[in-house]
Amino acid sequence: MRLKTDQSAKRYEKIVLDYFNEGGVVLVCSDDEAFVKALRFTISQLKQDVRSVCREVQEYDDVVTLAGKLAEKATAPLIVFLERRMHKASCIKTVKVLKNFYADKTKIIVVSSETSREEIILAHEVGADSFITKPISANAIIEKAAFAIRPNTQLGVLMDRCAALLESGELADAEALAARIFEIKPDSLKGHLLMGDLELRRGNHKEAEVHYLKAYKSEKLFIEPLKKLVDLNSQTGDTDKKLFFLNKLDALSPLNFERKVEIGETYLSRDEADKARDYFEQAKKVVGRVAADMVSESLMEIARKIGEKDEELALAYMTEAIEAKGLELTRDDLWMFNNRGIVLRKQGKWSEAVDNYTKALSLAPNDAGLFYNIGVAYADGRAYDKAWDSFQKALNADGTIVLQAPSVGYNIAMALHRVRKPVEAKTYLGMALELDPGYEPAKKLLESLS
Repeated sequence: MRLKTDQSAKRYEKIVLDYFNEGGVVLVCSDDEAFVKALRFTISQLKQDVRSVCREVQEYDDVVTLAGKLAEKATAPLIVFLERRMHKASCIKTVKVLKNFYADKTKIIVVSSETSREEIILAHEVGADSFITKPISANAIIEKAAFAIRPNTQLGVLMDRCAALLESGELADAEALAARIFEIKPDSLKGHLLMGDLELRRGNHKEAEVHYLKAYKSEKLFIEPLKKLVDLNSQTGDTDKKLFFLNKLDALSPLNFERKVEIGETYLSRDEADKARDYFEQAKKVVGRVAADMVSESLMEIARKIGEKDEELALAYMTEAIEAKGLELTRDDLWMFNNRGIVLRKQGKWSEAVDNYTKALSLAPNDAGLFYNIGVAYADGRAYDKAWDSFQKALNADGTIVLQAPSVGYNIAMALHRVRKPVEAKTYLGMALELDPGYEPAKKLLESLS
């Protein structure tokens, strides 16, 4: 088994090395220094000059500009590692622009430390070639890059050749290659898509539908078969089936407002105005959500840049950012409340900080981090009974919160010390020192309690 793994690793390495030898370049857009460092290390392990084969940017707009320049000169498709969210903005628009302008010249790998199923599906739908969940090893980076460069070995070559034959109208040769694909991988999803396209070219709509349905049933989270079925039923004029598959797509990828408009238009063509209006309203809400995200994220970015130079002004922008989202606020927006709470506490406004975190509880009623932050704010105001009460709620919501940092155990211990519970305080100090034996505040408090 180990030999097989080593052979696979060497094969992936060779694909990536061949890519660099053919003039390939990597472009990375990430504000995660650890990931960028891991990528640089991986490239250096392949004996490549990192500065010549890897370009780095930290803004989505810069990706599009630089990708255009690199794609013009490159002799191989550009590999783009793109952080899924930066400064709380999404990469979706950037993926879409790259694929619209440089479809054959870029291979996009979206990178994230967390997974949002809706955004991942939308990223794939608009053009992302692959997805990485961090943290990731050097071997895994090489493997992902290898699959982006050359999606598969024999199967990949056959599928690419079959698609090219279809494009040029050589249907008999394409069908022969499709048969070989099914010999290697029976019931291949891509094979059924190719055969569906082939039958559609021949005008055999029923046979095309059979293949597209088989592709859909083999992987129900895959977008492409459903899109093919929508297009097919648009051609045949079967609006019942078209709406059925459009709604399947909408359930899979609900952030695609253009699809909601298409569903609305289809209902309108059937003189079902009420249903059409409902989907147009849904599309408007999605656009509104995206617009609200952009306004809020821009205001938070302004606040971040102001930083400590003018905390009062930064706080005003943070408050405006939260208000800008209004009813669109969700659990994903807790970061804004947490940032505002930090600034309020720095200014000594502990009571306002408590109110801030308490409002955020309406978005996440059992969030351990919020309860903990409320406890810290109460401790700032020397309201230690209320601090301990909030810390208990945090621990009940998630007992592992005390393992996140030594300061957590220390802050809980300090509240316990102030409410005259020294035995319990020592327990939490022990947890803090287990995480970091050199943590001075915990050492000093433990010494005074002893």
